[in-house]
Amino acid sequence: MLKIYRRCHLDKGDERLGLFEQVKAHHTITNVLYPGSYAHLTPAFIFPVVYFNDTYQKLEKFYESDEIHDYVLKKKQYPGQPFYKYIKGVFTRPLPLPEKFFDLVISQYAGFISRYCKVYLKIGGVLIANNSHGDASMASIDPDYEFIAVINKHGESYSYSTSQLESYFIPKKNIEITRELIEKLRRGVGYNRSASNYVFRLI
Repeated sequence: MLKIYRRCHLDKGDERLGLFEQVKAHHTITNVLYPGSYAHLTPAFIFPVVYFNDTYQKLEKFYESDEIHDYVLKKKQYPGQPFYKYIKGVFTRPLPLPEKFFDLVISQYAGFISRYCKVYLKIGGVLIANNSHGDASMASIDPDYEFIAVINKHGESYSYSTSQLESYFIPKKNIEITRELIEKLRRGVGYNRSASNYVFRLI
C-alpha cells in the first residue's frame, strides 16, 4: 500500500511535510479534516487526529493497512498513538462528521472546500488553502473567514508570514472577484502577488 503514497508524493517531491510543520508551529492543532486527500498521508505525521476524505473505495484498504499504520508510527512527530480515518464521500454533500469539531481544514487540489466544509471547522479554527482550483480566492471573499497568513515554499523548505497581507488578492486585471466568477473559472485568479498557500481563520 505504501507504494501509492510513494508514487503520488515522495517520488514527485510533493510530500509537503514542511507545509504542515509550519501550520503546527504557529497554531494549536489537534483535529484535522482533509477533504480530497487521496493518499496524501503526510498530515498524519504532524497531527494526532486526521480524518481523510475522498470518493475512492480503494482508499479504505490503503488507510486501514498495517503497512500504512507502521509507516505513520515511524514518521509521527507527536507523543502517543496516531488516530486517522478515511471517510468515503463527496465533500459537497454532508459527511458523517461532527460540526464545529476540527481545528484545521486542509484544501489543496480538490475544489471549494472552504465553502462546503467550514461547517466542520471550529470558530477560530484555521483553513489552509492553495489557489490551484480557486479555493483561496473563494475563501478570501467569504466574510466567514479572516485572512491571517501565507505559507511559501522555498526549494525544500517552507516559511510562514503575516507581513504585508494587504498586498495579496489584488487581481492583475481590473475585474471584480465574485463567487460566481470563481465558480465559473474553477481555477486560481491571477494576482499581483501570490503565495504557495494561504491561511484563513474562521470567525
